[in-house]
Amino acid sequence: MNIAIIGAGWAGCAAAWQAHKLGYRATVFEAAPIIGGRARKHSSQALGQIADNGQHILLGAYQSTLALMRELDLEPKQHFHRFDLDISSMKADFCFRTAALPAPWHLLGAPFRSRGVKFSEFLQLQRLQRYLKKQRWQVQPGTTVAELLQQTGQSTRLTQKLWYPLCVAALNTPIEQACAQLFAHVLRDSLGADRSATQMLIPLRNMSDLWPQRALQHARIHTRHPIRAVQRQGQQYLLDGQPFDGVIIATNAPSAYRLLQSLDTEKQKPGFVNQIATLDYNPIATLYLKPEKPWENPHVMRMLDEDLHGLAAGQWVFNHGALNNSELYPLIAVTISYANRLQGHDKTEIARAIIAQINHQSPWPLPTITAFELITEKRATFIAKPHLSRPHPQTPWPNVLLAGDWVHNDYPAVLEGAVRSGIMAAKALQPH
Repeated sequence: MNIAIIGAGWAGCAAAWQAHKLGYRATVFEAAPIIGGRARKHSSQALGQIADNGQHILLGAYQSTLALMRELDLEPKQHFHRFDLDISSMKADFCFRTAALPAPWHLLGAPFRSRGVKFSEFLQLQRLQRYLKKQRWQVQPGTTVAELLQQTGQSTRLTQKLWYPLCVAALNTPIEQACAQLFAHVLRDSLGADRSATQMLIPLRNMSDLWPQRALQHARIHTRHPIRAVQRQGQQYLLDGQPFDGVIIATNAPSAYRLLQSLDTEKQKPGFVNQIATLDYNPIATLYLKPEKPWENPHVMRMLDEDLHGLAAGQWVFNHGALNNSELYPLIAVTISYANRLQGHDKTEIARAIIAQINHQSPWPLPTITAFELITEKRATFIAKPHLSRPHPQTPWPNVLLAGDWVHNDYPAVLEGAVRSGIMAAKALQPH
């Protein structure tokens, strides 16, 4: 079967690999010059080296992504810096670490490895976990994360220091708006699973070369080739005049909406198509700093106290200078999820504010910064609010499937969700 995949992000690349495994011939169309979608390589002129379009982190719970890498003969141990869950503030006034022990001892041992966390707060954390387990990780529809935390007696301090940063990092949505069900799924597959699932993985290679490039080794790839319409012709579909037996639309949601509109020429399926238009988005920003020499901070990842209203908005800082084998060495990356408040501000002003924020909180002063680049993905993720209606992979048109982190699945808009959706879409194709 001859199939077309529109979009070479993580969903499209996973779909292409799965299609090859099923014996299909895949042609991949990508509008950009580089594959990877919103997790892609970035050749930075400002920094004078390779970076990514944003700092990404994976969890050990991302089993589909890690399994796919192994199928591609890419051993994750060689491509990630992997470490046990460590939520530590730069100021060292808060530190939540799991123990290097098998489950459930990795969590039970956390009080002995943590700092600045009261024993009563560990009991609150366990109360939340027990509640979700008892409910089989299902919460009342319409519940926000803030309401879930209040229902389970989480203190204001634990919410501010642990749950708020984790929620914004995972869902790119503040707790007052975020869907508790999606957050519960993240907790189920991380804190609710074994020790390896809670571990954090920082890529040592750029995101395009990490695995997506190899996943396309058996596909025909057309970069700089946007597809603007899909036409139905009998049992086949035409893309720029080329016939295909099936189509996987693995673009972002606005592009998928436009492509489905071109397919729905008689406006017979407006409900399905318009469902995609209901998604709203939040930006994510990453500030890359190039130091004159490697930063002396020995920690790869630390949490920053952010100004929720000002420009000192850094939330997490990643020191690639502490990773000699990182392709991004010696860059420092600062991430700002839910970055709406930065819009309209001068990039130099933002960089100065975040550099001052780090120096104010860090025991290790930053070296002289010789260059910086602020990269903002304006539509990085959908706003993960309750009652959100995400489209299913199956469309009303035979053998036209959707794939992407915005398509219906258990996860918020994370890379694992994109990979899973790509695999599912390829498996759902029906051979003629």
